[in-house]
Amino acid sequence: MNIAEIKKILEDKAEPAYREFSGRLINDSSLPLLGVRLPALKRLAKEICAAGSGEEFLSACDFSSIEMSLLYSYVLGRTRGDTEKLLPLFDRAASRVDNWCTCDILCQSFRQCEKDRERVWRLLISYLDSGKTFYMRIAVVMMMSHYLTDGYADRVLEVLNNYSNDGYYYKMGAAWCAATAMAKFPDKVFAFLEKDRLDDWTHNKAIQKMIESRRVSDEDKERLRSMKR
Repeated sequence: MNIAEIKKILEDKAEPAYREFSGRLINDSSLPLLGVRLPALKRLAKEICAAGSGEEFLSACDFSSIEMSLLYSYVLGRTRGDTEKLLPLFDRAASRVDNWCTCDILCQSFRQCEKDRERVWRLLISYLDSGKTFYMRIAVVMMMSHYLTDGYADRVLEVLNNYSNDGYYYKMGAAWCAATAMAKFPDKVFAFLEKDRLDDWTHNKAIQKMIESRRVSDEDKERLRSMKR
């Protein structure tokens, strides 16, 4: 399948009502929204890769719509190869991210990073150092998705303590990351919350998400309520 054929498939699968619904959730992207459901995009990615066209698509993708960006992430997630091959493809997509949806799907799809976490970590730190809101969100959502492990949890919390950005989407990503860490490492996160340098909004949003989580005990939720600022 070439790009023209893929675009035609996306147009055929687009649903005006779903586009209107999704547009209320993804309302600040510079890319047009076609209205293709995520399961349909996942099936198309599987078909592209099964046809042996995955790498060709990744090379030719023009990121001309939100759906093309999401499809790129799903195809990348199915692409085999070492970090040297895959990381530039991830970085290419990261440079196009301008909304929470394409950010989060890209991060969640790139499971191959778990085979070479340290090399990918260095790229994520460079994203944080950039000071750019969506690069920084990519970094913390990647860390939330793939680095909340025994070997990296402390480093993730250190990142949340040492980096800040006034952008709403970074702060939401940081709060989400901290809340997810609570479900896996409550003792570490309680110690973090007692002296973190998060701004008050992000600190409180993280606690709110922890309290809303089904993976946090009622006892811990009660303690969390007392830690709001």
